[in-house]
Amino acid sequence: MVYHIIRSLVDLFLRIRFRMKVEGAHHIPEGSCILAMNHTSNFDPLMVGTRTPRKMYIMAKEELFANRFFAWIITEMGAFPIKRGQADLKSLKHSLKILEEGKIFSIFIEGTRSKTGEMQEPKKGIGFLVKKSGAPVIPTYVYGAKRGWFQPAGVVFGPPVTFDDEADYEEIAAQVMESIQQLSRLDR
Repeated sequence: MVYHIIRSLVDLFLRIRFRMKVEGAHHIPEGSCILAMNHTSNFDPLMVGTRTPRKMYIMAKEELFANRFFAWIITEMGAFPIKRGQADLKSLKHSLKILEEGKIFSIFIEGTRSKTGEMQEPKKGIGFLVKKSGAPVIPTYVYGAKRGWFQPAGVVFGPPVTFDDEADYEEIAAQVMESIQQLSRLDR
């Protein structure tokens, strides 16, 4: 119940803040999937999470969990901590468990926000999760979150991408990045 209340309030705020547009939500399957996203703003997970057909789970830097009340809120919303800059096996195992349970898992493939808005080098973690879970990847492009009030912003969910068993972590990460970049090239 807390989730639905917070989601509704965040959705209302985003609709006031931006002229939100969503494309391709029909690409999100009923079962497990990985939403692989670009990251330019703190609004990104909110913009995506309020546009998914069911609860989305996402890694968030562990520093966000320092305040107990805020930690409780973001945990209710599906966030769980990750230690950045190292291989956090606990978070990776939790991610795989989410996917095994048929849920939506999302990840910023660059690992951190882009200050310029240009996509950065993808992290290999997306490749690891894809190989271990076998879940389809939904390339997800988030745009406009750095614009001013009442400006256009939105989310584009691309068609699912799957990979053969031969692809390695770097190849998967590069292909996912390319899929997101293709969505970004569409005229908005």
